[in-house]
Formats: sequence, C-alpha cells, structure tokens
Amino acid sequence: MTQNFILIGMPGSGKSTLGQTLADELSYHFIDTDDVIMDTYHHTLMQLIQAHGTEGFIEREGKVLMSIHTNHAIISTGGSAIYHDEAMQYLKKTGAVIYLKHAYSDLTARVGNMVTRGVVCRGGCQTLMDLYQERCPLYEKYADITVDLTRCSVQECNRRLLRAVKVYLDQQSKS
Repeated sequence: MTQNFILIGMPGSGKSTLGQTLADELSYHFIDTDDVIMDTYHHTLMQLIQAHGTEGFIEREGKVLMSIHTNHAIISTGGSAIYHDEAMQYLKKTGAVIYLKHAYSDLTARVGNMVTRGVVCRGGCQTLMDLYQERCPLYEKYADITVDLTRCSVQECNRRLLRAVKVYLDQQSKS
C-alpha cells in the first residue's frame, strides 16, 4: 500500500513550506504539484489560467495530479486541486489527505494579489473571502485529517502538523 500525505488548503496556508519540513522530518520525498504543473506545461500558473480559462486549468491540474505515482511522499497540492473530484479520489487512494486549516484573518496578509499568484477562482469569486467561503467546505469534504493552524508561528505549525501525522501513523500501525 502506498502511504503518502497529501496537503490541501487555501493559498498561503503553508502547504509548500510545511510540506517540505514534514518531508524532511519523516524522510519522505516532497512533491509540489504546482511545480509539476509548470514543468509539465512550461508556463506559469497564471499563464495557464489566462490561456485555458479556469475549467481548462482545473482539467490540466487534475491530469497532473492523477499522473503522480509515488510512495512515502508529502504531496503539496495547489489550492484548487479540490475542484477536480476524480483527482482527489485518486490522491485519497494513495494516502491520507491533510487539510491545513487557517482562520481567514491569517490568510489575508499571506496571499497578496490573487491574480498574479495564479489563484483559480470559480463561480465569479472576486475576493479572498469569496474564495475562502467557496473552498473551505471542499477542503473539509476531502480531508482525512484536519490540522488547525490558526494563529500559530511557523514552528508551532510544523509541530502541530508533525504531531497529527505521527498520531495518524500510530493509529494505522495498530489497525
């Protein structure tokens, strides 16, 4: 059985930063799917969204997610991965999905310009709050583990995430 940990969450939630640290702690591989998408299509996320539209980007992102075949990896997904149900179901079969949950107020300073960052907005969302309200229920839907990282330092976020993973691994070894 493959045992990966797939990180989901809002832009600015720390999926890449915390994911790399977690991979180092566990001696797992680290995969940032945004990097894989850009390497695959030879464009930035923003360029892909502009060229193919939201739905076209989501389709391309889903194909990349379903092409990942690995074991003992921390996989940091783009915040929009949850828009592609088939890809999320595939990832759930390869390991545990961890939702890095933050309060909205924690994300406002981290995200910056949603357009230049390459953030996918469905349904005409215009603001970070629109995006937050749209996505949080989807993150909760797919999560096997939710780690609340509200108002914690990077070091504390790392500790909380590692603790949650160790608890999960301990439970898996007992079952």
